[in-house]
Amino acid sequence: MEIERLSTGIIGLDDKIEGGYVKGSVNFLTGKTGTGKTAFCASFLYVGALRNEKGIYITTEEREEDIKNDIKAMFDWDIEKLEADGLIRFISMRPEFPMKITSKEEFATAIRLYMYNLISRIESYIKDFGAERVVIDSVSLIEAFIKDDYTRKVALMKLIDKLKELGVTSILTGTVQEDSNALSLSGVVEFLADSIIKLDFVPIAEEFRRTVIIRKMRRTDHTVLIHPFEITKKGIKIIEIKEE
Repeated sequence: MEIERLSTGIIGLDDKIEGGYVKGSVNFLTGKTGTGKTAFCASFLYVGALRNEKGIYITTEEREEDIKNDIKAMFDWDIEKLEADGLIRFISMRPEFPMKITSKEEFATAIRLYMYNLISRIESYIKDFGAERVVIDSVSLIEAFIKDDYTRKVALMKLIDKLKELGVTSILTGTVQEDSNALSLSGVVEFLADSIIKLDFVPIAEEFRRTVIIRKMRRTDHTVLIHPFEITKKGIKIIEIKEE
């Protein structure tokens, strides 16, 4: 049976992963600051909007306007029109905890309420908007807040299970520290996600370039090479390299 897929929106990447992300999958996009995660997420929603597939960009760390301004600075895309046409929506869901937390028990309760509220609101937004594509940028904030390993794993499992239950194709982003070789802050989300896409800066021909590597992608015969890419005004473009 042929697997249905959704385009990544990255020029030259789809044909290296059998046509795109598996429909209904949860994809983990990870990398250090400045490696192009926002551009990858925006490309995913933009190509969907051009195909009348509605998409939601949920940010847990920034304001909606900051994300939109970043996208407009990178690409010659009419984001406002896509918003007006009801094809893309930007939502900020930054956590707001009570100021007076005096015990570990109160903090644990606040965490549980935040996760319950986060997942419930994401579900409502997806259903109300009729979204097929979803970006959650990022889960690193969730990982940083939840110190208990078991609670963190359960929270991430519930989030991923809910996205799968809703049938959307999603990207979760994560940011790793500059001096780390890890894929996520907690080491959990990469095992739960259907795919891992890692962005980086690497030295190529006496200069540094942004690169992408597919570390894992279930049900997909994918490239295992490190592919350099560039961010152009028309979109992200994979720079072709010769396989030896």
